Amino acid sequence: MEENNRLKAGICCVDFTAGGKIVSVDDDFFSFTGYSRDYVLEKELTFYSLFEENEREKIEEYIDSISDDNRAFCVRLPITARDGESIFVHCCGIINDRSRVEVVFTNCSCHDRLENEYKKLRRKVEEQRDKLHMVAENTDDVYYDYDVKRDIMHLTVSITRFRLDYDNTLENFLGSRAAEEFLHPEDKDAYFEAWEEALQKPMKGTMEFRTKAYDDDYCWYSDAYISFADESGNVTEVFGRLSNIQKLKALATKSDSDTEYIKFLLQSDQLTGLYNRKGFTQQATNMLAKREKDMVYAIVYTDINEFSYVNENFGYETGNAMLRDYTACLRGGASFVIGCRLYSDFFICLCKANTRAALIRSVEQQNVRFTTMQKKKFPSGDIRVACGMYILPEGEIELNTAIDNANLARRSVKHSSSILCGIYSQRMRMQKLYEQSICNELHAAIKNRQIEMFLQPKFHLEKRVIIGAEALARWRNPNGTYKMPFEFIPVLEKVGYIDELDFFIYGEVLRTLEKWKCDGKRVLPVSVNFSQHHITQPKFVDNIICTANLYDVDRGDIEIEITESCFSGDTQALFSVMDKLRNEGFKVSIDDFGIGYSTLSVLMKAPVDIVKIDKSFIDNIEQNENDRDFVANMCSLIDTAQKDIIFEGVETDAQAAILCQSGYTKAQGWLFDKAMPLGDFEEKYMYDDKK
Repeated sequence: MEENNRLKAGICCVDFTAGGKIVSVDDDFFSFTGYSRDYVLEKELTFYSLFEENEREKIEEYIDSISDDNRAFCVRLPITARDGESIFVHCCGIINDRSRVEVVFTNCSCHDRLENEYKKLRRKVEEQRDKLHMVAENTDDVYYDYDVKRDIMHLTVSITRFRLDYDNTLENFLGSRAAEEFLHPEDKDAYFEAWEEALQKPMKGTMEFRTKAYDDDYCWYSDAYISFADESGNVTEVFGRLSNIQKLKALATKSDSDTEYIKFLLQSDQLTGLYNRKGFTQQATNMLAKREKDMVYAIVYTDINEFSYVNENFGYETGNAMLRDYTACLRGGASFVIGCRLYSDFFICLCKANTRAALIRSVEQQNVRFTTMQKKKFPSGDIRVACGMYILPEGEIELNTAIDNANLARRSVKHSSSILCGIYSQRMRMQKLYEQSICNELHAAIKNRQIEMFLQPKFHLEKRVIIGAEALARWRNPNGTYKMPFEFIPVLEKVGYIDELDFFIYGEVLRTLEKWKCDGKRVLPVSVNFSQHHITQPKFVDNIICTANLYDVDRGDIEIEITESCFSGDTQALFSVMDKLRNEGFKVSIDDFGIGYSTLSVLMKAPVDIVKIDKSFIDNIEQNENDRDFVANMCSLIDTAQKDIIFEGVETDAQAAILCQSGYTKAQGWLFDKAMPLGDFEEKYMYDDKK
């Protein structure tokens, strides 16, 4: 309670036989009047002297009139405090012995404040009740106040509004179980148990039940209540609100149904009706946990070759029809259990059969049925299925690894037209792990300079002098040996990490050319290989230029080698890249020309400076005159396009002599020297430009 509202009172002992002399006062009397015991005795104050002069005679007459009747007295009059302030007090006492009467003085201002606060609180409660009634009259909710001791339920509105023969007061509410006749039979026990709980202690709670007290039929209602207790802890009142939740219950029921449908949608592929990966994984895991004994189970991973051909040439609806055809073939397979469309034309299935052979045969037959069906629809297309299978060992239910293994088997036969279904082997896993190790180690190998640039010299055949070099990547192992290019470059191209390697070697070339120039040595042109993977990168040419700008080099000494395999893609995009590089001053060459990706007609149009002829063309020119003539005619055509020619893989003096006789004088190969570390190359071939 605040200090201003605390009751202020004190006691003084009065001898009315001695003219109302004050005998003593307590500390509380002093605290609000200022009269101490010593002061009262010293000044010989009397009971009557405390009152204002115009009141003293009346109070003295009043005390005298009751002194013989042993009566209690209580008056409300102002007294004068020691500081001169006038204080209204209640002055009360009982006169039994006139010589010693204890009189209690109470400060009236505290009474007034408390009374005012009480009145304000009462008004606030009344206002809240009025507001509550207004809310109740404008909503379908019913508010109530239950008096526990009297067992009376008070409602905010008359129940006759809800067609019952009661007003807004229900007597003997719980005693007679008045609500029972309107409650749904299944909800009666829970309803009254909730009421018993609410009456045990102060609490908040909610109960839900069906009743027809307010509607023509049973409807769901929610009762949110709060119970209050007195100072002894006994619950005396319960306030609550009844809300119709029939629509919410109906929505919840519909929501449950919708949830099941949504769950189906989330676990299935809408086009084929098969599971998606999430649904497949859940279902297949459950099935494998209860797999039948003596049955062989497998995960089968498939995709449709040339599916993009169908989409691009016949439209997506035709492609979708093909996917549904394949789904029908899957479902019709003797070994099919459940299937999944991962995305596009990629599928996985759980299959089972009595034997491994029967399982493989069933999968191959379903693939043949599909390809036969599609051959009739698309005679000019080569529609086939690339299929991989992983046989699940007994007890294995971890599907992610199984799916990955089946995919490895699929990829191993992707380009084979004779193998209908590839079977996973441990060799595939070892190859995959090897590829992962190469990718994981590349960045550290570059940082720790385990990737080294080797240079293989290019020679003039007649003069037998060096005219340039080709930069090649070598990966040094911790024991000092080297990984050969075929051990890591195909892996990096496959996973897309070749960019980092190519640009590292390119940077080494630029650094070397700048060093030769600064050291005053002869600067030889150096060629750098770039994978076809770069051609599709929009920033490839910009990266070539920006990197070169970091070094003081002549761009004419840099030869960008692009493999002939790049011609298997978009030649217009390729030609655009070549043009940009040449316009920036770089030399451009085609590496490994003649291995089958391009034709002479395409080559003649290509904006290149140099054509490197693959060694396969000169392997037999010593013994085979037709090979010699073919090389001569091919080079003659290249000459007409004004492109330089350099032969790769020259290994014998006889080959060199034949090429010289034909007028071709540039070559590289083991006849002259193999690729070697930069230090060895510089020691063997480099010298000051002044010498």
